[in-house]
Amino acid sequence: MGRLDYLVTGAKGQLGRAVMALLQRRGLGALGVDVQEMPLEDRAAIQRTVAAAAPRRVLHLGAITNVDGCDTDPLLACRVNGLATAWVAEAAAAAGAGLVYVSTDFVFDGTLAGTPIPVDAAPKPLSTYGLSKRLGEEAVLAHGRPGFHVVRTSWVFGPGGKNFPRAILDRARSGQPLKVVTDQIGRPTMTLDLAEALVDLAEANAPGGVWHAANEGQCSWHRFAQDILQAAGLGHVAVGTQTAADHAASVVAAGRPAPAARPAWSVLDTTKLAQLRGRPLPHYTDALRRHLELDRDAQVAPDTAPGGTLRGKTY
Repeated sequence: MGRLDYLVTGAKGQLGRAVMALLQRRGLGALGVDVQEMPLEDRAAIQRTVAAAAPRRVLHLGAITNVDGCDTDPLLACRVNGLATAWVAEAAAAAGAGLVYVSTDFVFDGTLAGTPIPVDAAPKPLSTYGLSKRLGEEAVLAHGRPGFHVVRTSWVFGPGGKNFPRAILDRARSGQPLKVVTDQIGRPTMTLDLAEALVDLAEANAPGGVWHAANEGQCSWHRFAQDILQAAGLGHVAVGTQTAADHAASVVAAGRPAPAARPAWSVLDTTKLAQLRGRPLPHYTDALRRHLELDRDAQVAPDTAPGGTLRGKTY
């Protein structure tokens, strides 16, 4: 019997489900695990799981992605996103496996406005979430192994998950007013397209190091909201504007903790990956159209949506 192709952590999450489905379509053997099978707070469990699976490659997708929640429990965020990633990398190296670790645009502070952020730009996270993911990056890169990859992405959405398009459409259809931030610019990225990029990178036996993966195009959250409504046939719904500072002030005024700081500019330079694959990811508006076709009837309970809580182990 041949060696298992992939061990996928965070397999029940929005991206994990897309990756598992893709691996099945490609005829690649995969074992998907989540917190029930491999708690990321348990080093011994990580070592046992990776050693028993003995995969060719590990796709490490498991993480706490609740950006504001990470600020409320920074120790847990750094343990899961940073220290646990070090444990996964340690176990992958011991098993002789390659590793793809999914990171985030939030490792940057957004000061390179106007220029796509290159893979070798100096990270400077603004939030606990960004810091915790940068700790994970450093743990992976410290091994210096040719098969170890850090893949940063941004503004992820996809069918069957908790995502920005669904939030916008739910609010619009309920008749609630919409106000969306205009001064944060990034690249929306669909899970199905990101999954393709991750597996292509792993299968290409590409050099280790940092890569950026995101759909083509760029927009503000406000523009993205307008695109979502237009694509869903709700272009008549007005979308109000606000700055990130205005949004933070309104959240505090409502009696909730101030939201974590987010980079104003998160447009990642994906040239390196596009050259490897021979093509870029599709434009985000094309991805949005496909997402809405697939997500129309999907239902996800709030307490099972990835990134919804910290202690509830939804990473």
